Amino acid sequence: MSVGSLNWTIFCAESNEYGVDKAAWAESVCKAIGSTSYNAYSEAPTWLQMLGSGVFTMVWTAVIAFLIAFLLGSLLGVIRTLPNKPLAFIGNCYVEIFRNIPLIVQLFFWAFVFPEFLPDSLSAGSGDVVAGGWWKNILNQQPAVIGVFALGLYTAARVSEHIRAGINTVSTGQKFAASAVGFTTAQSYRYVILPVAYRTVWPTITSEAMNVFKNSAVLYALSVLNFFAYTKTMREETSQDIIILILSTPVYLIITYSIKFIMAWIEKRMAVPGLGSGGK
Repeated sequence: MSVGSLNWTIFCAESNEYGVDKAAWAESVCKAIGSTSYNAYSEAPTWLQMLGSGVFTMVWTAVIAFLIAFLLGSLLGVIRTLPNKPLAFIGNCYVEIFRNIPLIVQLFFWAFVFPEFLPDSLSAGSGDVVAGGWWKNILNQQPAVIGVFALGLYTAARVSEHIRAGINTVSTGQKFAASAVGFTTAQSYRYVILPVAYRTVWPTITSEAMNVFKNSAVLYALSVLNFFAYTKTMREETSQDIIILILSTPVYLIITYSIKFIMAWIEKRMAVPGLGSGGK
């Protein structure tokens, strides 16, 4: 199917990738747009299927990275508001370091610098005993694991700032009330302070969730085959820049708005009348 000078059947041409098994849904889409170039028995899957595989990789890496960031960021936010100065200092140092170093630099640090400080172990690639061999094995076999780890740590520093700000908005009266009923510090945070803080800063947490999804494209630098990686490869192989950009734009919009609606649904579930942005 062509629209003007745009030939949409290019997505049904065989790709130069062989790491993904062919799927029936890709064949159905190609038939629907009138393509005749798709061969279900060819060795290589179509570009359409490769892009679909990239979307799946992009989504699961972003989801796991956000979960890491949310949990670690919440912990750091609590630590930074505790009266324990050494712990607060550690939390502040973490945030200042991870928030102010570009993500791409952190990716390369965890991939290539950090393993040099680890004990010697066997490297599956060379068969030799080298520094951080087991870490390098993960990088070579599952680079997405290292990428998700780095993205989660980077975003945790940003989430921590929001959580700390939310905790600081909790009134002194509420904190004193928690102490008056006999709550320990841990119980005060769990039952009084954090529930209020989360409701207050949830819109900014939503923004960070969207940022994690968009930042996941940078994992391409570690050879993670996500949606961005496949669109870049397809552009280089087919020179169909306009068609690829037309397709990729709504993909990003759909996923971004899906995150927005999911987070808005969670916000409504947490809503308490008159409290925070979710209390409307």
